[in-house]
Amino acid sequence: MSSRLQLCVPCPQHSYTNQESSTVCPCERNYFRSPLDSPSTSCTRPPSAPRNLVYSMKQTTLILEWNTPVDTGGRGDITYNIFCDKCSVAFQQCEACGSSIGYVPQQTGLVDRTVTLVNLFPHVNYTIRVESVNGVSDFSLYANEFAE
Repeated sequence: MSSRLQLCVPCPQHSYTNQESSTVCPCERNYFRSPLDSPSTSCTRPPSAPRNLVYSMKQTTLILEWNTPVDTGGRGDITYNIFCDKCSVAFQQCEACGSSIGYVPQQTGLVDRTVTLVNLFPHVNYTIRVESVNGVSDFSLYANEFAE
């Protein structure tokens, strides 16, 4: 009969323990694990904003492109969400664009770094935000970062 000893290993990156032989390493402040992450996975954080947002406009169609965030938060599951507001001439009052605007391929959960907005109205001011999120963004107390 043999006995098996479990070997101690250091806590994953951005986690800690205050006890010797601990089986759990909680995440450091502002770092998180997704429910899909194993306890041995490093703790990660939400990404920074997308970079270098550029657009081209043709009649009632707007094509947006951007680069990945400088800080991915240590994760590879970054997706992007698009928010659209139409605003008064002086940008003093804005409201959500609503369902009249189309997003190709979609408005949320974008994996590729490009989106096309269709059915925009001529002579209307729009504010478009591109938000970057990852598998732990929902756990942060801070707002997701975006480019505008």
